[in-house]
Amino acid sequence: MNIAEEIFKRVDAESTAVIEKGTVFTYGFLDSRSKEAAERLKQRHGLLPTARIGLTGTDSVAYIVLSLAILRAGGCFVPIAPELSRAEAEEQSRAIYLDGILDASQGLENPDFTPLSHPDCAWREGFEALNPGLIRFSSGTTGEAKGILLSHETLRDRIITANAGLGIDSSDRILWVLSMAHHYAVSILLYLYHGATIILPDSNRSDALLAAATGHGASVLYGAPFHFVMLTAGEEHPEWPALRLAVSTTAGMAQGTAETFKAIYGVFPSQALGIMEAGLPFINHDASAEKPGSVGRPQPTVMTRILDEDGAPVASGTAGRLEILCPGMFDAYLSPWRPLSAVTGEGGWFSTGDIAQTDEEGYHYLKGRTESVISVGGMKFFPEEVEEVLMTHPGVSEARVTAREHLTFGAVPEAEIVLSNKVELTDGDLIKHCKSRLAYYKIPTRFTYVEAIPKTVTGKIQRR
Repeated sequence: MNIAEEIFKRVDAESTAVIEKGTVFTYGFLDSRSKEAAERLKQRHGLLPTARIGLTGTDSVAYIVLSLAILRAGGCFVPIAPELSRAEAEEQSRAIYLDGILDASQGLENPDFTPLSHPDCAWREGFEALNPGLIRFSSGTTGEAKGILLSHETLRDRIITANAGLGIDSSDRILWVLSMAHHYAVSILLYLYHGATIILPDSNRSDALLAAATGHGASVLYGAPFHFVMLTAGEEHPEWPALRLAVSTTAGMAQGTAETFKAIYGVFPSQALGIMEAGLPFINHDASAEKPGSVGRPQPTVMTRILDEDGAPVASGTAGRLEILCPGMFDAYLSPWRPLSAVTGEGGWFSTGDIAQTDEEGYHYLKGRTESVISVGGMKFFPEEVEEVLMTHPGVSEARVTAREHLTFGAVPEAEIVLSNKVELTDGDLIKHCKSRLAYYKIPTRFTYVEAIPKTVTGKIQRR
């Protein structure tokens, strides 16, 4: 099956799919234009089945159309975040052997396509056998694997599982505030699969978001905590009567922000937990106000368990390692190649990397990470990659990057530096060094100069 083709079998061609800066685009428009673009990819560029095609560009109707075109042409869609540095984008290309890059910033008439060539990858046969649909580039829960593969069947199962909690249907209009490069399967594809309308505002300023929301009758807001902070700032706020559902994901939201949002707009935000490898297994709907610190109970088709260090189940109120089992689990890590069966434990259980606990009613609470991943407004990375860049500066002998809690973004990175005494060094020097090699959200916001970095007995950096 092909998830893009399934979308157009389900929806009304005359209904509104996207509103971009006030212009209405129907599902029929998405259907015809994505089909045309898919044919161009196959005929003009010789796109082979299961080719891995990167897509760059900012969020737009063109981005949506071209992503669907890649899928309809039989390619595997690979979002490339526009904020990545050139070095990071090239590393992605090498790690997952991209066959080409399509640029949505030029619009739909003649988008740029850059073919790429790499040595044949060792995992090509296993990859092609999985009916590949989407690759999310990530370090995975292990901090090592690069690229998370989702098949067309997995994409379908994932959005059905997620929508059991979201309840999106064709009457909904979603105010788009996230990044399509970071949020696609259980957002863009889910909305289209269920015939909803996606509203793309003129800009990400709070006044533009509210103008789009109230002007086009947005019924759903799905965003990160900082979007809720932004929408509650100031003293004057328009009425938003159409809003029925507000969901916060990527990081925990401060209770004060949630209460303020409820007081202004009449809807208490629900907390959700999204996991690249598993989709959206948790949404706290029914107790969002009473238990604002909880990600809720598992979605109907999601099973969970919390284990101690010996692999035994823990009692409610006791923290342990969170494992899940559900439809829509990822199919493989790409580089190095590891299919799902090689990652999960007995019975197919997947360790999320989270430390969690439940209360007596089964509501889950996240207490930390078994790994060191840092999430800045929903954009995740590992401190090791930032430390590696810092260590290439001749003035740095050692570095440790950690996360500092931030009210708006959930967390921001900061760094401890041991100087090499080879050159004089300032914060500005390090920031400039990082800017040419890292995406902006990975650059430390604070530098502390120390005599030594704490290490474990085996010589590894000690994480907080």
